[in-house]
Amino acid sequence: MDASKITESLSKLFHAEGCRIVFWNDPDQEFLETVAELNLDGVTLINSNNESLLELKVKLELEDATGKYLIYSPAMEPAPEDDWLLDIRLYSRSFHADRASILMGELGLTSQSMRAHLSDRKKFLNSKERVSRLKKLIASEDRERDIDMKILAVLSRADQAGIFDILMKLFGEMCSDDACDFKSPTKAWQDIEKFDLAPFFWDQMAKTFGYDAENPSLSDLQIRLLVNDFANTLHGDVPGSLAHFILTQKALATNASVFVSQWRSNLSHYRQYVTIAREIAKELRLDEHIVGYDEQALIDVMTFEEAERQIIRSLRTRITQGRLEKPEELGPVILRRKDGHWATIKLDEYGDNGNIYATTYDALDAVLELLTLRKQYDLGLSYATAQAMYQAYTSELYRFDQLYRLFHEKADTVELAGWDVLKDVQKVVESCYGGWYLDQLSVAWGGFIENASGQEDGLLQRWSISDVRNQQDFFTTQVKPILQSHPRSKVFVIISDALRYEVAEELTRDVNSKFRFKAQLSSQLGVLPSYTALGMASLLPRREYGYKEGTDQVQIDGQSCASLEQRGAILADVDGIAIKADALLAMNKEEGRELVRPWRVIYLYHDEIDDTGDTRSSEGRAFLAARNTINKISRLISFIVNSLNGSNVFVTADHGFIYQDTPPTSLERSDLGIKPEGVIKAKKRYVIGKDLGVSEKAWHGSTRTTAGTSDDMEFWIPKGINRFHFAGGARFIHGGALPQEIVVPIVQVKELEGKAAEKEAAKQVEVSLLGSTRKIVNYIQKFELIQTEKVAGKTIPRTLVISLREGDTPISNEETVTFDSASDSMEERKRTVKLMLKKGDYNNRKEYSLVLRDPATQIEYERVPMTIDLAFINDF
Repeated sequence: MDASKITESLSKLFHAEGCRIVFWNDPDQEFLETVAELNLDGVTLINSNNESLLELKVKLELEDATGKYLIYSPAMEPAPEDDWLLDIRLYSRSFHADRASILMGELGLTSQSMRAHLSDRKKFLNSKERVSRLKKLIASEDRERDIDMKILAVLSRADQAGIFDILMKLFGEMCSDDACDFKSPTKAWQDIEKFDLAPFFWDQMAKTFGYDAENPSLSDLQIRLLVNDFANTLHGDVPGSLAHFILTQKALATNASVFVSQWRSNLSHYRQYVTIAREIAKELRLDEHIVGYDEQALIDVMTFEEAERQIIRSLRTRITQGRLEKPEELGPVILRRKDGHWATIKLDEYGDNGNIYATTYDALDAVLELLTLRKQYDLGLSYATAQAMYQAYTSELYRFDQLYRLFHEKADTVELAGWDVLKDVQKVVESCYGGWYLDQLSVAWGGFIENASGQEDGLLQRWSISDVRNQQDFFTTQVKPILQSHPRSKVFVIISDALRYEVAEELTRDVNSKFRFKAQLSSQLGVLPSYTALGMASLLPRREYGYKEGTDQVQIDGQSCASLEQRGAILADVDGIAIKADALLAMNKEEGRELVRPWRVIYLYHDEIDDTGDTRSSEGRAFLAARNTINKISRLISFIVNSLNGSNVFVTADHGFIYQDTPPTSLERSDLGIKPEGVIKAKKRYVIGKDLGVSEKAWHGSTRTTAGTSDDMEFWIPKGINRFHFAGGARFIHGGALPQEIVVPIVQVKELEGKAAEKEAAKQVEVSLLGSTRKIVNYIQKFELIQTEKVAGKTIPRTLVISLREGDTPISNEETVTFDSASDSMEERKRTVKLMLKKGDYNNRKEYSLVLRDPATQIEYERVPMTIDLAFINDF
């Protein structure tokens, strides 16, 4: 410190703070020469070594009791018993110009006892840049431990001076991109050792986790922390090969889980956690040690990725070996794991495939639901009437098709990621779906197509079902009434080729999750044969329709209707237009409004499912096409309602489809032998023509009955799920009479406004904490929460991150829980959360909180006051 700064500091004491006498001891005589250069107005400088202390005492107290004096001594401050000026010193001020004192002032520390500690840390403090960073963290009342923790924070570049924050930074420095070297010392650790902070660091590790290794190291610390988290969450004994890593102080061992949980859930540090956990698991050969553990033992283990893989293997074994009396009992396992760390983070190595574990669990969940549904029908499918079976399909049986699709959609993604873990599970799925469900459905429904007794009362003779409209009446029953009752209204009709009922059901749920939209799903009995030309024609306005003589060309009032332009010409008679859905989606709001302004009826045609499935080279992507269709139509509906002010929107199809991932065998081919002379068109799933006669291998009917055409075009369709031939692909089919093909969906979407919109707005389920106790008496505490309403319609799932906090500081691990139960049973909507409290001193009169937050927005859903009383535990 130069003379000017010393002058400034002393002037402040004398003039600003009103001190009369200031003592300055300079034992190292650093400022002996500087003292002579000082220019202090109105202040007398006295070197006490040159004075008689008794005479000086008399002068200061008797001769000049008002004058200002700086008493400088180039020596140590004397001991009290030897200090002649002690009484004056006690009511005066002391000035220090040594490095430690300067730092005391610069850092804003008030306790003079910190001068010695700062001197011990002079190697660290000998840097303006380090001191500047430390200054941002220091509080005036800080003591030795506080200062050292904050020095560790500076050296590790942690944002906060908490031990957990420092550890995350120290461990994170071991990683670069996807590589990790957790054995070599890092720059931060080298600095900690260089500045003599290592003993303090290891002392904190002992006090925080009970880590007191003879030769401590960061790599050993990491292994022990992760192994202890593994042990704390494992239901069963720790593998013997890992037992020696267990921390001996059980009261502190839970801190390992609290830290590891916060580490892997931290958005800034989770990637490093993933890399380090993988390296440590590899080092420990963990996969070899947990091979004997099942999903119940590992259900709560989130430490290592290997646990995720072992759980999936165990679930696969349970499913494939037929050890599932109650498939639904594995549902909670999947739900728990889907909320866990490895199934919720972004894993870069899988790219666009998303989280491969979440996808795998989704696939397994679909399997379990499929098997659970299958068990409900152990006695087979049997219905008294076609109406009863049709209603059964639209209320529940469609779920077989939906779950089969969802499984394959997810399984295909898993396979694309390079995993074959679901191969054996797929065999179980195919056996259930193709080997049981489709056979049962074919037999039960086939009995209503053509009555087995030979009486003319089968559906082929009267193609109608009570309370179900026929597809050819769509325009008359759905569109026309709106046009007549609302003269200024527009009606948008989205026709998606091969959009089958179960896909439309998922689309309906998706639309209903959006604000201001209300979608209702119903169905119509599709035309037969269920193929595009006939189905598309049946949806158009007309007086009559039928086939052009001698051809398979369907005409509306004598006009062809195969192309978009031809359909547009027909729609023009009702002030309508035909547009490709993709063309409208490519427009902005102004372009879209300009296009539809002159028209009252807008038919939008979309074709991805049928276009993909009807080609051999792409039929395997039919379920991906279904997913894309749901997403695209949902966007299209939003555009129509939000940008084009469309208040009446319908989504329907020309027909559905059947898809089996396993290629059909020759047993599923209906070989007609000789082709009838009257055949006009022959496809995999139907034959149309004149004078076809009858065949034992096919159902025979007339489109006048099954489609309402003005002429009698005859057809044959194979019985059950059979095909006439396999050309052009055979896994994706339509044209026949099974429910998947002829139960044609109608989704009606309306925009809600005002109170109706608020009433029908999608909302997340409510969640409540059960029990009246709000006191925590154990370091491991269980909380039971209940989803107060089931997921249904516009009541959608809610995901919460749950933790214990002191203010906003977490003092426990964090658990993610998704409340998505659709059960009517309150018992089945309960979820249990286990939280491990960080070891510490808790005041039983202070308020802590159980905090429930939305993981995406960090908005608090609820904060429940808690008291923590660990007195009994701390006593023993």
